Amino acid sequence: MYIFQPLKDKLSKYLNRKQLKLVEKAYLLARGAHEGQTRSSGDPYITHPVAVAHILADMRLDAQTIMAAILHDVIEDTACSREQIAEEFGEEVAELVEGVSKLTQIKFSTRAEAQAENFRKMMMAMVKDIRVIIIKLADRLHNMRTLGPLKPEKRRRVATETLEIYAPIANRLGIYTIREEYEQLGFKALYPTRFRILKTIVENARGSRKEIIETILTEIKKRMASAKLKVQVQARQKSLYSIYKKMKKKKANFEDIMDIYGFRVITKNVDSCYRVLGQVHNLFKPVPDRFKDYIAIQKANGYQSLHTTLRSPQGLHIEVQIRTEEMDHMAESGVAAHWLYKTGSEVNPAEVRAREWMKNLLDYQESAGDSLDFIEHVKIDLFPDEVYVFTPQGNIIELPAGATPVDFAYAIHTDVGNSCIACKIDGRLSALSTPLVNGQTVEVVTAPGARPNPSWVGFVTTGKARANIRHFLRTMRAEEAVKLGIQLLNKALGDKNVEDFSEEEKAVLLADNKYKNLDAVYMDIGLGSVSAKVVAHRLDPANMESGNEERRRRPLSIKGTEGMLIEFAECCTPIPGDPIVGEARPGRGIRIHREPCAVVQGIQPDDERYLPVSWEENVQGEFPVNLRVVVFNGRGVLASLTQLISQCEGNIIDVHVGRDDGFTNTLTFKVAVQNRIHLARIIKRLRLNKSVSKIERYSEYESKK
Repeated sequence: MYIFQPLKDKLSKYLNRKQLKLVEKAYLLARGAHEGQTRSSGDPYITHPVAVAHILADMRLDAQTIMAAILHDVIEDTACSREQIAEEFGEEVAELVEGVSKLTQIKFSTRAEAQAENFRKMMMAMVKDIRVIIIKLADRLHNMRTLGPLKPEKRRRVATETLEIYAPIANRLGIYTIREEYEQLGFKALYPTRFRILKTIVENARGSRKEIIETILTEIKKRMASAKLKVQVQARQKSLYSIYKKMKKKKANFEDIMDIYGFRVITKNVDSCYRVLGQVHNLFKPVPDRFKDYIAIQKANGYQSLHTTLRSPQGLHIEVQIRTEEMDHMAESGVAAHWLYKTGSEVNPAEVRAREWMKNLLDYQESAGDSLDFIEHVKIDLFPDEVYVFTPQGNIIELPAGATPVDFAYAIHTDVGNSCIACKIDGRLSALSTPLVNGQTVEVVTAPGARPNPSWVGFVTTGKARANIRHFLRTMRAEEAVKLGIQLLNKALGDKNVEDFSEEEKAVLLADNKYKNLDAVYMDIGLGSVSAKVVAHRLDPANMESGNEERRRRPLSIKGTEGMLIEFAECCTPIPGDPIVGEARPGRGIRIHREPCAVVQGIQPDDERYLPVSWEENVQGEFPVNLRVVVFNGRGVLASLTQLISQCEGNIIDVHVGRDDGFTNTLTFKVAVQNRIHLARIIKRLRLNKSVSKIERYSEYESKK
């Protein structure tokens, strides 16, 4: 019992006798289950779960959490079952242990996929009970403290995972004490030489600046006393990892990093916080744009404090944090403060924010394509340097730095994001990709029937926006693929349509068990993953062999607005009126080329990739086309040509000016036109300009004939 006794002494300070008895019973079960097992260091394995329980006892977690911590590896590593834990300690403890247990029995194709799936399972378990992640964080903390015996490669892998995943989660949940230790231990394991050198430099600097720090500390205390403010004032050194990150971000030497020391002023109430702020601003000169009010607007994890950076008479930049005692407790322990400091309320602010975040995790889970997709969305939200903007009604919306109006729209509601078409920032129409800054008022313009644009994925920053856009596009792509697949199959069948066949005949397509239903067959045809001819032959061999080719040779009609699965090739920029041909691309649909395009010259009519296509009558829309215009040098030539194109209702997408022999310039335009007739009208108008020497439609990939 010598291993358990120190833990028991610690727990006896806040648990009752009945609870202590249950914890001891859990220890005896775990000790017996792990009998004979050792850690990499050679220590008995039971020392690990007891050490995890010590970390949680320091945070004063409840008895169920302590028992689950002691038992957290027995399901995975021993013969002990979940049912046994539930029977002896209750369903609550069993669920916690199951939530924390690693899922090594699941097989995956890649290590990355396995890690992503385990992370996804951990997040989902956390949603059910937040204590799961607190135990997991303590488990990882003890593993980080005992990295020494591991091989260097495994040490680096564990440290990297900790810095990339676990430290941000601890930060997201407001548990700064664990986050800072993760960062310090991870930094030391990943970059031992850099850690050692920086530590030496900081220790030397501490000696040279010690008197300055003491002077500043004394001056702050005197000013607070003269203002009759009862406060605690603490001087603290920033962590080595935060100093290292700042040096790396700014590409600076240590000497250039001024604010390696900070001061914390802890007061009794919120009113005193703002009075302290006024006093320190009178004492030392504040640095412009370095003030943050996290009391009025909390951080995403519930953190509250005033932050200001001051310049001391000695030339040092010093950061001062001002907060109440309760805010300080919350800052140190985050969601765990619910158990640490009972305030009479059911939950603390950090826990409220954490539960909001976990609700978003459920949304990601529903819309993510797979585990790797899910972890990508979650990692985006784990690095939330915040931006605070307002709705037109004055409500505050919190977003990560770099967020756009599209992120804002999805933060309000998924339906608002999906139907967003434009936005106003501070009353002015702005691009949907505009990065938002603190204090702006954002208004979203929506329209019935609107849908997300695939290009949004390239600039949104929140996991919620990215997950919902991708989910919508996947669904839309699937629906379009089914429609296109039916169209292609009907064409391949010749005289018949899919609807002409009975359910029994259609079932032939599902006989090899590759497809769950007919929509899956049609989707594969639409995506180009399987040939419509092959499927048609399986459905009706007699019709395919009867020589009925007239309908099968009939071109597929293209109207220009089919969606994501019909793509117009940029290599030759086909427009309505051009003779065209389709190129089937497995998994990606159909790309439309002009017939003279060199890319499709090698594709024969009997090739699976070849697809005869034609334009529908009265095609609507705009299509890009490339024009090369050689002009004589002269003032205002470019302006006159762009004006002519505009007068002909051509939309200039891009223009490039190249210099030739000093007498002429070559202008290349990308212009959106309606069809060949519209293009001919623009070319005819441009030729009338006296400065134009030569004009042609061009394509770099067009074959020379």
